[in-house]
Amino acid sequence: MAHVWLRLVDEHDADFILSLRTDVEKNRYMSLVDNDLKLQRKWLSEYKLRENDKKEYYFIIESSDMGALGTVRVYDFAGSSFSWGSWVLKSGAPRYAAIESALAVYEFSFGFLKLERSCFEVRKGNERVIEFHKRSGARVSGEDDMNVYFNYELKDYAKFKARYNKFFQSPFFRDV
Repeated sequence: MAHVWLRLVDEHDADFILSLRTDVEKNRYMSLVDNDLKLQRKWLSEYKLRENDKKEYYFIIESSDMGALGTVRVYDFAGSSFSWGSWVLKSGAPRYAAIESALAVYEFSFGFLKLERSCFEVRKGNERVIEFHKRSGARVSGEDDMNVYFNYELKDYAKFKARYNKFFQSPFFRDV
């Protein structure tokens, strides 16, 4: 049974998001943001327009017993393809939150949105995340000085989902 789910962010999440994005340990492999709550709220307000246009989805990863655990975004839609990132969990989040939130992203994107491929990048040096994606079936498609690039097909997700079928007894996302 799933312990975590995704819900769409709103402006009330600005404090939590900013705390993750400005955490020195958490933001090593992410684009930097200003530690400015007003700017974060403005960014979220602009994001909601992109969400309304179905160009991007930004989620809070949460659980019933621990509340907000992290964030993840789905974006860069091109034909039947998408990217995902801004995947960060707060310190102390349970270990299952990573696998369940990744399953939720794929279930949302492949299942709900009916997309067929994910193309995404992970910053070099972020070895735990690179290895996670490889174990999930993602294939390295290239790299440059900064990133390792991955492709992940619907058929790869089907295998990954079968391995973790026990998590599919509860919904992975709410308010979508």
